[in-house]
Amino acid sequence: MLKMGSLEFIETLVKKIALKEGFGDVLARGPIKAADSLGGKAKDLLTGLVSDSLGHKVEFCARLLPTTGLLYAMEPRQPIPQISEVGARLVFLWTNWANKVPGAYVSSNVMRAMAKRFWGSELAMDFSTYEGKALAAKKVQDRAVANECVILCLYIFPIQHSPSTGDYVGDPSVESKILSAVTGKEIDEEELHRIGERVFNLHRAVMAREDHRGKESDKVPEFFHTQPIESEVGDPECLVPGKDGEIISRKGEVLDREKFERMKDEYYALRGWDVATGLQTKAKLQELGLQDIAAELETRGLAV
Repeated sequence: MLKMGSLEFIETLVKKIALKEGFGDVLARGPIKAADSLGGKAKDLLTGLVSDSLGHKVEFCARLLPTTGLLYAMEPRQPIPQISEVGARLVFLWTNWANKVPGAYVSSNVMRAMAKRFWGSELAMDFSTYEGKALAAKKVQDRAVANECVILCLYIFPIQHSPSTGDYVGDPSVESKILSAVTGKEIDEEELHRIGERVFNLHRAVMAREDHRGKESDKVPEFFHTQPIESEVGDPECLVPGKDGEIISRKGEVLDREKFERMKDEYYALRGWDVATGLQTKAKLQELGLQDIAAELETRGLAV
């Protein structure tokens, strides 16, 4: 442990974890199971560090950005492209402007314009409220899944902002234009997102087959609801845009449980799923051309 941080330490630790040798066997189980096996205060040390039951690291916490609560809850793994679109690609750039970093141009006015164009409404960038977040989450998910199908880099796409445009706002139709140019088939932005929606619903159906149970399973870690956020990597003061672009801090906030559940219901309705259970509907699956999937889920009692 005296050599922690050195190349020798890293190589030794990785090898022990890979081969499950000694303490490496404990760490190979993942952070949550490792903490459980150690007991004592080990579990307490995880609070605020993991985003789900698999032990993925918290990035762009839902206590800071309520939108990411839906993104975390609906995925079986860490949805990096999705949470990055909300956090790293926009809000964290906005904090540079809020902190008066020279050259920062993603202001509150720019954020409002981008939110309207990319997330469906200006309310999506007002993090003093839970309104507008369900629609934003759906749009982010459909776009991210479509972009992954086209194999586009998450660090570049979507191009939400640009210093070369008059209003600094990017163009959400670039990806569909790229796909059209490559395939020779004209596909507009709406059609590309429809592809993403179809794949996302197929993904959800696979999850249902593997014991995901809709609303019952669409959860975030309990500490999101109970332990106030004190800091965020890259944003120690937890600054976010609020109403009318006001600079506010969410330090000391939690993810409000009741509002989060209402946000989930709104999200299910936008998805065309059953609001009461969070299960997919036969009608929506058939609309997306997934008739065979609808029939299988119905047989298993996993579609309504």
